[in-house]
Amino acid sequence: MFKTLTDTSRAAIFTALVLILAVAAALAINTLGLASSEFVWGAVWSITPVLATLIMVLVVTRDGYSRSGWQSLGLGRLGLRMWPIAFFGTLAITVAATAAVWATPLASVTARAGGIINSAVSLVIQVLLLATTFSLAEEIGIRGCLLPKLLPLGRKRALLVSGLVWATWHMPLPRSRLQCTTARGV
Repeated sequence: MFKTLTDTSRAAIFTALVLILAVAAALAINTLGLASSEFVWGAVWSITPVLATLIMVLVVTRDGYSRSGWQSLGLGRLGLRMWPIAFFGTLAITVAATAAVWATPLASVTARAGGIINSAVSLVIQVLLLATTFSLAEEIGIRGCLLPKLLPLGRKRALLVSGLVWATWHMPLPRSRLQCTTARGV
């Protein structure tokens, strides 16, 4: 549709799309009462960046009708050399954040009504599904579609802007999470 857009224009359109979809997802989660199921609201929420990407490559720029259009999203290579950095970097941040919370009176050990085994099984399923499938959808949108379009601004600025978009994308989410925890009586 728009073949002559600059990279920054494409980034701006993607940003508008993903934020509009985020607000729409938050409204749908709250209106339809999906907040009581973490898996359902997680799926609805997490699909918005990849949905914005599909709209960009199939409707706005029509780059998705060629192989190079999909490869520009980073889908043509696995980047195996960076996997250890991504895994262990994320693990280190998670462990540090968890230790900081446990060092305060904010954390306590509680078990759900189903017991510790059901909670552990639920956690493993959620981590496998949410951490792989849904976070992949997020990464394709923010890091695959948005970040390369921002690189003409310079690497540091591109990372800063994509990080701000990513953080802003999460802003409508806490209300859904709050309702989810309230619905469970936590």
